[in-house]
Amino acid sequence: MKLTDQPKRPAQPTLERLTALFMLQSVPGFGPIKFRVIHDAGIEPQIVIENPERLPFKGRTGEKLSREIRGLTENDVNRCQARAADQLERASHHSASILTHGDTDYPNRVYESNNPVPVLYVRGDPTIWTDRDSVAIVGSRNTRDPYASAARTFAEVAARHGSVVVSGFATGADSIGHVAAMQAGGCTVCVMPCGLDQIFPPENKKIWDELLAYPRAVFVSEFGFGQRASSLSLRKRNKLIVAFAQGVLVVQSSLNGGAMNAYRFGREQRKPVATFITDDSEDTTGNDVIAKDNRTGAFAFDTTCIYPDYVAWLRELSSWTQTEWFGNSRP
Repeated sequence: MKLTDQPKRPAQPTLERLTALFMLQSVPGFGPIKFRVIHDAGIEPQIVIENPERLPFKGRTGEKLSREIRGLTENDVNRCQARAADQLERASHHSASILTHGDTDYPNRVYESNNPVPVLYVRGDPTIWTDRDSVAIVGSRNTRDPYASAARTFAEVAARHGSVVVSGFATGADSIGHVAAMQAGGCTVCVMPCGLDQIFPPENKKIWDELLAYPRAVFVSEFGFGQRASSLSLRKRNKLIVAFAQGVLVVQSSLNGGAMNAYRFGREQRKPVATFITDDSEDTTGNDVIAKDNRTGAFAFDTTCIYPDYVAWLRELSSWTQTEWFGNSRP
């Protein structure tokens, strides 16, 4: 893929479409998978709002969802429309895109995952993930050497190999991955747990400014402008990180560390998860669990690995499919 020097006009849904998506999001039980089902069926969200009987769900599920949609009030419509107008205005102010199912730049891996969120907010050029391999790099906010150095080397190798480095913009392993990819001249995706007008964590402001100015970095979130980070949004952020990637590297994590959520989502999404060999400290008890889990590949690198070792695993990632690796298509 050739990255253009000319900025691309941000993609925006119509006010009507975004309003309908927000209304469906407010319906209990209408999660990402159901949005994908209606899109696969060729049914626009506006049509579902106007004609709930068109829902492609049978039995009690279809009846319940239809009943909930019919129960939406004029106040619900006005609230969602005001929210949609606000998000479109804020996106325009930040030269951001709002991507929905069916948009050319909506990431295919996210759509095919178990987390095909119906609305993605994007700052930067979303074409960087088109037709490119990708790998997630996550780990402790207190990642230390030799794991920090190993993560930096892996990210540099991945970027030079042509893989998009995906992470969550946290301090520690996440920031190491983003910065190393940038310094290697590669592409990186920063998946945020908040609106894209929020710097989180605030101590990463310098990196935020550098990456916003870097043409091969993209910030993405499932959370609208103005929304702050929370414990729930941090967990959802980890799930979206995994959805963007073909595989996951957990650099360093204790058994109870937040990075283990990415490992668990890797299991859910049937994707390989690698790590570095434990040093038998509490800080790497999570590494030990991952290294022994055949369900996610039981891959564990030595912290002294060199370029060919990483490239071999990255090449395997690009050749694996969910069907070959896990015997199924979509999670």
